[in-house]
Amino acid sequence: MKIWYDVSDLVGWKLPHLTGIQRTTVGILNGLVEQGGSVGLVRYDAKAGRFSAISAAELPANVRCHLRGFAAAEPDTASAESARPGPLPAAKAAARPGRRKLKLFKKGFFFGGAGETEEMRNAFRQFKTAARQLRKSIGHWAKRRLRRASRPGQPLAPPSHMRGLGGHGMPALSGKDVAAFAAPGDALVSIGATWVMPGHTEAVASVRCRGVKVVRMIYDLIPTIKPQWLEPAHTRAITAWVRSVLCESDCVLTISEFSRQEIERYCAECRFDVPPITVVRLGDVMGEASGPESPSPRPRFAPTRPFFVCVSTLDVRKNHRLLYDAWTQLAARRGDACPDLVCIGTPHLYVADLLREIRQDRAVNRHIHVLHGIEDCELEWYYKNCQSTIYPSKYEGWGLPVAESLGHGRMCLASNATSIPEISSDLPAFFDPFDVHGLVALVERVLDDPEWVHDREEIIRQNFQPTSWHETATQVLVAIDAPAEQSRRSVWPRLSRGNETTESVEIPSGRTLKAA
Repeated sequence: MKIWYDVSDLVGWKLPHLTGIQRTTVGILNGLVEQGGSVGLVRYDAKAGRFSAISAAELPANVRCHLRGFAAAEPDTASAESARPGPLPAAKAAARPGRRKLKLFKKGFFFGGAGETEEMRNAFRQFKTAARQLRKSIGHWAKRRLRRASRPGQPLAPPSHMRGLGGHGMPALSGKDVAAFAAPGDALVSIGATWVMPGHTEAVASVRCRGVKVVRMIYDLIPTIKPQWLEPAHTRAITAWVRSVLCESDCVLTISEFSRQEIERYCAECRFDVPPITVVRLGDVMGEASGPESPSPRPRFAPTRPFFVCVSTLDVRKNHRLLYDAWTQLAARRGDACPDLVCIGTPHLYVADLLREIRQDRAVNRHIHVLHGIEDCELEWYYKNCQSTIYPSKYEGWGLPVAESLGHGRMCLASNATSIPEISSDLPAFFDPFDVHGLVALVERVLDDPEWVHDREEIIRQNFQPTSWHETATQVLVAIDAPAEQSRRSVWPRLSRGNETTESVEIPSGRTLKAA
């Protein structure tokens, strides 16, 4: 059996760093290749409506630099190596102070004083937000017009690649196209963000009709059951994708017992048959992480005061509003002794007003710093030098930053909502994500009781066992090989060393891996 791994959402990846789902896609791929299995890469071609096999060399350099198993086999490793982050801009600026002075002179000349500069920045941010919203509105308007235009008369004829399957609406892939990358008995593993690709689910269904086992991932059902946090068009698109995954997959992977229960509840509400579901524990070891004693490169922005770190996309459900309210109280109580808060993540939907409040609030705007585009080596520095990490999310499918924080042996203040306690039931200091006073009390205890923090971090280092992507890939292999009746379970039940089990998991290569 050969595993064909869907990298469709990596082919056009443009950011210099990987975000959550893409980090998972690359991590599991590395783990599968490390185990010596037969793994090939495929991508979905939206124009042709079919999958095609590709090599790792066809992925962008900013993705190839994160691949370990394929790099040695591909001839174009030099360009992938060159895509690795070089010296940080701050280091360059420190080496050449003259350039920094020239930059500051230009900034003052063109933009004026600090107040004028901030006013121009705010105006530019509002312009970008309005332009982005206008583009989305035009796209939604055009789609609605096209749908209305196709209703009154004869329905529009499907494209040529979608004809020939008895009107089922699935791409009619020729035998040559499918045989080029898959054969009956192989497996297609698709765990990326493919809900944004029109026709992808139909192409998967067509491949499955030819005897290929389809394994797909549902991280959570947030867009479907919590539509208030997304735009209506996204909710509709992702809900249709979720239904397709549930009805047209041989095995569905998910990332927590909480998500599994949500999926089963949703299937019951929709009167679907519950598909085979396997819970896998995501890897939380950051690639090429330095050891606890080795210094990490200083980031471009380094706080001068004691600081806390929140690593998370800026989103309504991530609950940065609670952090703002907590720091408002801390600034009022502690004055100049108020710690800093570093929020690392890309702003998402419906947070523009909150960010504007933070920027304009003179009591906290010098204490709350919102950063994005942070490299892994910089993130390492923040983890190692913060007072504690904070994760206030209202709703999660897993909560990877909590696991990463514990993996670094650091104190973690975490929300007790949804799946987050599954990461470790006793090592973080939990709080209610709607209780600002409870969070303020924990932050002040971290600041005022260093002995408590030291003792808790010692317990974390002794008891938390990080999960490698090799282990996550092992769970995926078990799910691929498991008969349908054995797939409705977690293949990686342990939470931390404090509640180990002695169950053994047999992986396809014949090796036995102890589930801890």
